[in-house]
Amino acid sequence: LRLDMKTNYDVVIIGGGAQGLSLAYNLASRGLTDVAVLDRSYPGSGASGRNGEMIRSAFASTEWIRFFDAGLRIWETLSRELRFNLMFNRRGYLILATTPEELAVCRSGLELHKSFGLKTFSLDEQEIRKLVPALNPDMIRGGIMQPDAGFARHDALVWAYGQAARRLGVDIFSYTEVTGIQIKNGEVKSITTSKGEVETPTVVNAAGGQAGYIAEMVGVRLPSGTYCLEMIVTEPLKPFLTPALASLNILGYMHQSTRGELSGGADLEKFEPTKSLKSTCLLTRDMARKFVRLFPDLAGVRLMRQWGGLVDMTADIAPVLGAVPGIKGFIMDCGWVYGFMGAPAGGKFLAHYILSGEMPTEIAPFGFERFRTGKLVHDHSLLLKS
Repeated sequence: LRLDMKTNYDVVIIGGGAQGLSLAYNLASRGLTDVAVLDRSYPGSGASGRNGEMIRSAFASTEWIRFFDAGLRIWETLSRELRFNLMFNRRGYLILATTPEELAVCRSGLELHKSFGLKTFSLDEQEIRKLVPALNPDMIRGGIMQPDAGFARHDALVWAYGQAARRLGVDIFSYTEVTGIQIKNGEVKSITTSKGEVETPTVVNAAGGQAGYIAEMVGVRLPSGTYCLEMIVTEPLKPFLTPALASLNILGYMHQSTRGELSGGADLEKFEPTKSLKSTCLLTRDMARKFVRLFPDLAGVRLMRQWGGLVDMTADIAPVLGAVPGIKGFIMDCGWVYGFMGAPAGGKFLAHYILSGEMPTEIAPFGFERFRTGKLVHDHSLLLKS
């Protein structure tokens, strides 16, 4: 375990969340071990430890399906690969529709799913009532199920990637803030940190909710805003929800853990930008009302905790992956909202790009240039409004 930073590294990754640690592990597993991961707090202290933990690939666009289904295949064997139990629970993922319009949205992607080999299928009202009897019948019009999707533990993913990266020789430094990035003749040369200067030809911006601040150090303005998404966790309850569930009507998502807690969140139609992690009464009441509307028996159930997590959300809610034109060696790995489920694939494909210079098909649509060309990657099945 290295206690002091070296004065130079081949790659420096800013951000010790799931994205940064996944990338570090994937680089090291392919032979590039001279890598440092820097976090201004501790690994997993940002959105990687404050998310809904749900995993699927049943989206509505070619770009999202191609990327996230590649990720789902990695999730299937990731515990064995990292030698750490991620508690990936494949109890299925139900997308619930309450109105005819929502049902049309759900079913509109089924043919596209089929073309990618996804195992999704449509469910009618009676089938959903049988699958989840606790649901309010008035909230059920139909939906689709992805049986091989599910959820895992967010903290386990951070620990697993961190330990695996360390075993391969990656240096990970907590409480190390980056205060400057030096560019000369259009190339990254070094960074300034709270622990000294470090020379490096490659810097990766995996700073989550602080990604915009890091980008500004090299004169780049990210086309995104920082928002706080909140979640709640109930007291342990008898099992009533087998699959992970997303409701288009309440913009909500949830799953029940093996210990019985219901964990999830419900988003507003419109968010105001903020960098505060403080939980709010507004969101608590909104989530409670929506969850009780969905599951009437939750009325009166006690909340154990609530938290907020910062995301740097782009106009199309898709991540920003790859190089920034005009600045050699400055790589984006940010703009994540569905970042927990996307971390395994993001780290794998971005590592390939950094090592080979070849852009994998799976992440090619998510480059920085799309904001200049106008080729945004919209997916109408998302639970957030862009």
